[in-house]
Amino acid sequence: MGRGPVITDLVRLLSHSRWSVARVETLAQSAAHLARGWRGVVVCETALSDGTWKDVLTRASRLPWPPPLIVAAAHADDALWMDVLESGGYNLIGKPLSEPEVFRTISAAWLRDRERSRECARAAGGY
Repeated sequence: MGRGPVITDLVRLLSHSRWSVARVETLAQSAAHLARGWRGVVVCETALSDGTWKDVLTRASRLPWPPPLIVAAAHADDALWMDVLESGGYNLIGKPLSEPEVFRTISAAWLRDRERSRECARAAGGY
């Protein structure tokens, strides 16, 4: 989510993958996209034109099954990383983007979310 340089570089990097990427640029668009039942990993810049990553996290946390949120920052540091983790975000990706690190971080978030989904289904007697 976003239109800044980090997300632009990230979208370019991910365009070479087999992953589906839906790009939204505002908090309002992200809320509408999530409300339609989209499932996956959310990657969000620190600042959007109408909010911040914390606003996205707050809205996502209201969903029945909140997706993992990764914050993308041009200037990532330990303080922001701790803020993301303590606020309930999954991780932080900073510039310069490392292709292996980006794919590892997003894959790990997606796999953790899928495993959590399977565990809940098992607990509910789904399988």
